[in-house]
Amino acid sequence: MGDVRDAPGTEWDGHVLLLHRTEGERLAGLIAWVRRGLELGEKIIYTELPLMPEVALVPVLEARGVDVAAAVGEGQLVVLPPEEFYPPEGQRVVVERALAEGFPAVRISAEVRAALSVLSPSGVHGVEQQLDALVGDLPMSAMCQYSEATTTGTWLDDAVATHLSGVHQSSFSTSRDLDGLALHGEVDATNTDVFTAVLSAASRHRSQVLWVDLGEVTYVDAGSCWRLDDATRYYRSSGGHVVLVALQPPVELAMRMLEVDELPGMHLVGGER
Repeated sequence: MGDVRDAPGTEWDGHVLLLHRTEGERLAGLIAWVRRGLELGEKIIYTELPLMPEVALVPVLEARGVDVAAAVGEGQLVVLPPEEFYPPEGQRVVVERALAEGFPAVRISAEVRAALSVLSPSGVHGVEQQLDALVGDLPMSAMCQYSEATTTGTWLDDAVATHLSGVHQSSFSTSRDLDGLALHGEVDATNTDVFTAVLSAASRHRSQVLWVDLGEVTYVDAGSCWRLDDATRYYRSSGGHVVLVALQPPVELAMRMLEVDELPGMHLVGGER
């Protein structure tokens, strides 16, 4: 996740999926995300379970050196109960109300367990799809916090699909690229399920060519190469082409040794783009 003392950047904008293994990882990501909003002068709307004061947002931020007193006093940072954060009319009304206060943009965030306190699992997925559309339509960002331990199978697939260019895991992340999708970090046994879900979702969104920028991927293990094959096999067998670009030498060497470049419809382009 990086040092939270560093200035948070654009990786915390848009529709972000924070996949955390520990409470420490979750808080590091949340603090960076809040700091980004404070620095941009955005309205920050959060929700949390009232029976969990030990992880209440404002005290947690203050304990970690983030001065939020002025933001709370001026209404820039608010914490709503889940039933107000997820109104029956949808979250567009929450965001538009905040924009009407004069803020240049809005960012909203919740843990999935807070969402599940008022919504069904299918309702959560519906909200995620609505948020994905809202982020493209309004000046806003949204960060959805999921525990890795309980985000598996179709639950993981659905979560990744609605945050395709904003996945944040402890050692792996995604972002939007000019021609497709960019991956960052390391891919190994600890995150191959996430890696697979990302590639499967990405291939469903491309008609003929899927560009995947690996310029900031520093390591892939053998299992990841096999999962790359599995995740894109249907897409490639249907005539699609996967182009892996800007591979760092160790990554390119590993993939060529495992003959990834020999797979039908798979293309490796090493070096800078």
